[in-house]
Amino acid sequence: MIKVKSKFFLFMVSLLSFSLIVFLFQPTISSAASNDEQNISQTANAVNSATSSSDIVKPSEQNGNLTATVSGKTEKVTVPDNSQNPINLTDKEDPANDMSITLPDQEASSDATKTKYGTVVYDNSDNDFGLAVQPTVDGVKTLITIKDNESPKSYDFTMDLPEGNKLVTSADYLGAQNDTGEVYVVDSDNIVTGIFRPAWAKDANGNFIPTHYEVHGNTITQIIDTNANTVYPVVADPNWGKIAACSAAIAWFIGSNLFAAAKIIKAKKYIKELGGLWEASKLLTRATSWEEKLRIGGNAFKSLAATITGVGGLAVCVKWK
Repeated sequence: MIKVKSKFFLFMVSLLSFSLIVFLFQPTISSAASNDEQNISQTANAVNSATSSSDIVKPSEQNGNLTATVSGKTEKVTVPDNSQNPINLTDKEDPANDMSITLPDQEASSDATKTKYGTVVYDNSDNDFGLAVQPTVDGVKTLITIKDNESPKSYDFTMDLPEGNKLVTSADYLGAQNDTGEVYVVDSDNIVTGIFRPAWAKDANGNFIPTHYEVHGNTITQIIDTNANTVYPVVADPNWGKIAACSAAIAWFIGSNLFAAAKIIKAKKYIKELGGLWEASKLLTRATSWEEKLRIGGNAFKSLAATITGVGGLAVCVKWK
């Protein structure tokens, strides 16, 4: 009888010990998974609060890859399934113009998580910054979420460009006096084919944080100047867009050597006044009437339109009164 009780006692001790081990380790596993989900949710919320969802193309899944086809355009954006893989930008008309953007290197690579607004998030609890991608009607936004003061303050986006293409700052392309903060993809004929719009960054209170781009070879680096008053998380956004038909006509005008230097200098000045090459081209295509173009662009638009009169392709864009 004593032996039976001893065996029963040992069995109960073993069972309790096993249960204790399971109890101790199970919360750790659940907590890690929960922390990853929390990081993804926080990054998604920060990005969606700082950006507009009106121009996002929600990615679909094809053959295991996240893709977003820009309707009515000539390119397809393929969003990677992991942060270590590049965003592929496919030219439907000419494969020689395909390019890609590699995201900043996270400490721990992250798998893609689609959110309801179309934002694709890359994050987990091991990283001190999160990443997100938003395919848009014009191209793709690549977003950084800086979690705290210990996070990096500079982020590299490396491009695999078509042969003969390069990255050029607007200061180098338009002249330092006409710097718009943009970065251009320029082809072998010195014509702009794609644009990174001016850098921006916002903190958790919606305050803009000083930020700018630097270019080294085929790498564009966004530098964010946070300070003691910065409220985290901070969201920053290199926003790339392929140049459209009207933009191409303006780009050809300022990039070619077929026009008088004085006219090109004037055009560059007006482009700066309008907020950059991207904004100038969009004003031509999106404003519905001459009156609206003048209301938005004012004298700078009127002067730019007068300067580029006669350039092929611009007559349709401008829709003269």
